[in-house]
Amino acid sequence: MRVLRTVTASSDSGIFPAYRPPDWVPLQRALTTVFGIGAVDAAASFWFVGYVRGPADVGELRLYEHSGTRRQVALDRDGGAYSWSEVFDQYVRTDDESTLIAALV
Repeated sequence: MRVLRTVTASSDSGIFPAYRPPDWVPLQRALTTVFGIGAVDAAASFWFVGYVRGPADVGELRLYEHSGTRRQVALDRDGGAYSWSEVFDQYVRTDDESTLIAALV
């Protein structure tokens, strides 16, 4: 007789964070603001990685990765771009256009 076990961890166990659905609005907003409304379709070439801690005055950021270049983009809820700074050991605000272009090429 074969017994199958399912191991589950509740979201409040501290092992796994609670599931949160991907937030595509900041990426779509950033692409549209920088490249125009036609660029909103470019969001399909990104993966949603998850949420990361941003600067204290901003809150959490959304992290996306381009499927072709494997470069990541961190955006706040309004679509503002951030990059990781080794000097400050945190995400810092960066130019939206250059950050998105760097992820795409």
